[in-house]
Amino acid sequence: MDSAEVSQPNGAHKDEETTKVEAHVSLTVPKKKDEGMSPARMLPSDVSRQLSEMQIVSWHLLSDIQNKISTIQEEAVLHKSKLGQAYRSSHRLLEIEEERRLIENKHTEDKVVNELEDKALKLVGLMQELEKTIETKQQISIIDAQLKTLKTLARFEVELDGYDSPVQSRTTKEMQHMVKPMLESILFDPESAHPNLILSVDRRQVRFQACPQMREPSKQCFQPGLYVLGMPGFQSGRHYWEVDVGKKSNWIIGVVRESVERKGAWELHSSNGYWVLRKKDDNVFYGIGDTHSNLQLKTLPLRIGVCLDLFRSQLSFYDADTANLIFQLSICLVQEKLFPFFCPGIPVREEDWCPLTLCM
Repeated sequence: MDSAEVSQPNGAHKDEETTKVEAHVSLTVPKKKDEGMSPARMLPSDVSRQLSEMQIVSWHLLSDIQNKISTIQEEAVLHKSKLGQAYRSSHRLLEIEEERRLIENKHTEDKVVNELEDKALKLVGLMQELEKTIETKQQISIIDAQLKTLKTLARFEVELDGYDSPVQSRTTKEMQHMVKPMLESILFDPESAHPNLILSVDRRQVRFQACPQMREPSKQCFQPGLYVLGMPGFQSGRHYWEVDVGKKSNWIIGVVRESVERKGAWELHSSNGYWVLRKKDDNVFYGIGDTHSNLQLKTLPLRIGVCLDLFRSQLSFYDADTANLIFQLSICLVQEKLFPFFCPGIPVREEDWCPLTLCM
């Protein structure tokens, strides 16, 4: 369920700038003496040509650095906008946290831009020295030293640390319950609902009814499973919704493939297109994907937050009131939509007759 990331150490491969420079370095090596041309005869023209080529490479490197500076500054502006939008909807505690993070990110931005500007200034100075060298046709040994400096300037990798989204940012315990993604507008799909499941007029509540509805049988409805889908379905992006489960003793919440079988009894398993969290009894919870995981929860959640992250191929379930992670599993990306999936459960006590409710 956990995704592993393999990072290559610095220096494991060369970036484009280094490759360009080394390609031109090979041009600066003079022909051997035994190839029919004396050093005195080749030095003036060859040195001028090699230095001109080095000047072109230098201009390319300077342009790349300036582009990286612009990209970093654009990302910083975009990130500030996202931070502001997320925190403006929160209370004073979030406003204080926003100010702190903006200061930290501004410091990181200034530091990175200053480093790149320093490198750009060094490169400009080196180019000026190259121009002087072209005019005076100095020795090749000076060119070799300058080439080494060019290689050093070409090898830089800068990453902006801390530019993750507000949803992914670290939060303190006292503000953890306040930082949430935007809720998706999910509605129950009446065409998929089992005949014994009754939807409210606004399609935000579903409950079990002992007597099935008298209606034309639909190929899209689940039977015999007491299931119903949510709409819309998703094939990309990150999506979050919440379900009020109250004190019901049993229910199922998750996602399924669009092509999941609607008729017949099918095991809840990823191979059949199901990724779900199931409450089977009081304090008996299961996370179901490739395997059935028995979960031990310290508190019984009354609202379940569901986060479908198709960027990372992950499905996460949260206690929506405390923001505590209940269960997380990997999902297999398929060339079809994934739909929210619900089962309000079979009533075994009074609370079980209450509906599942989609939060707004």
